Amino acid sequence: MAKLHTHYDNLKVARNAPLKVIRAAYRKLSQKFHPDKNPGNTEAARIMSIINTSYKVLSDPDKRREHDEWIAGMEAANLINRQTHQTPHSATQYSAAQYSTHSSENTFLLNLFLPIFNPIKGIVIWTFIYVIGITMLIGTILLVDSVIEFFRGKS
Repeated sequence: MAKLHTHYDNLKVARNAPLKVIRAAYRKLSQKFHPDKNPGNTEAARIMSIINTSYKVLSDPDKRREHDEWIAGMEAANLINRQTHQTPHSATQYSAAQYSTHSSENTFLLNLFLPIFNPIKGIVIWTFIYVIGITMLIGTILLVDSVIEFFRGKS
C-alpha cells in the first residue's frame, strides 16, 4: 500500500509542528526552489507550487484542521481496507482543491459508521459462534440418543 502523502510531507515537518516550524521549513524550501534561483527549471517551479499550496493550507488554522481531518479519515479508511484485505481507495492522491470537498464527506461518514461497525461486527461473530455451539449441542444430544437406542435394542 502506498504511504499517504500530505502537506506535512511536502514541507518536511511533523504533523504536530507549530506554525513557527512550518514557516521556517517553508522559507528554507522556497529559497531552494524559488524560480528566481532556478530560471527555466520547470521541476523547481512545480515543486515551488506544491510548497506554496502546502504552506497556504498549513498556515491557516481552519484549512489545517480540515487537512488533519482528511488525513485521519484516509488513515481510518486504510486501516479498514487492510483489515478487510481490499485495495486501498486512498492510494489516489487528491489535489489541494479536492481536500476541502472530500474532507467533510469522508470524516462525516467515518465518524458516523466507525463507532457502530465494531459492535455490529462483535454481535455477528458472537451470533455465529452461538449458532455453532447450539448445533454442536444438538448434534451431541442426537448422537447420545442414538447410542442409547442402539444399546437398548441389543438387550
